[in-house]
Amino acid sequence: MSNVYKIHKNETGAVLIVGLVMVLLMSIIGISAIRGSNLQESMAGNLRERNLSFQASESALRVGEFLVSDQASRPLMTNSMGLYKDTYRTPASSVLTFTDVNWKDVAKVKLAALDFDEDLLSRQPSYIVEELDPDIGIGAAMEGSAIDLEGMQNTGDITPYRITARGYGASENSIKTLQTTYNRRYFQ
Repeated sequence: MSNVYKIHKNETGAVLIVGLVMVLLMSIIGISAIRGSNLQESMAGNLRERNLSFQASESALRVGEFLVSDQASRPLMTNSMGLYKDTYRTPASSVLTFTDVNWKDVAKVKLAALDFDEDLLSRQPSYIVEELDPDIGIGAAMEGSAIDLEGMQNTGDITPYRITARGYGASENSIKTLQTTYNRRYFQ
C-alpha cells in the first residue's frame, strides 16, 4: 500500500502549463468566431435594411409612374400632395436635396396601393410627380437636371415628368430615394 501514495519529487507541473495554454488558445479561437458571426449578422441586417428601403422606394416610384401613364389626359398638377408643375427645376431646389421635413410637406404619402405592413417598415413610402416644361431642353441639362428633352421641343404633344420616390426600411435611418423621368404622349 505504500507504493500507491508514493510522491515523485521530480514532477514540475508542465502538464498543467500546457493545459492552460491550450485552454487559452481555444478561448481565443472561440472569441474570434463569435466576433466574426456578429459581424456577419450585422452585415446581413444592413443588407436587409437596404433592400427593404429600395423595394419600398421602387414601389412608390411605380405608383407615381402608373398615375401618369393611366390617365387619358394630363393629371391635374395642384402643386400639393405630390403633384407639382415644374417647381423644383434647379439642382439647388431639387427634391433630392430635401430634408425630412421638406419631404413630409410636399410628398404624396400613405399610398393605398402600397400599404406595407407597419411592422415591416418604419414609414410608408411616398412620391412626388413633377410635370416638366417640354421646352426646357439643353438649359436644364446645363443646370444639372440630367434630362435631355432637346428632341421633344418640336413635338408639343409629349409631356415629360420627373418622378421621385422615397422609401424607408425597418429603421428610420435606412432611406432610399429613387428618381426617374417619364415621357407621356397625350392624344387629343
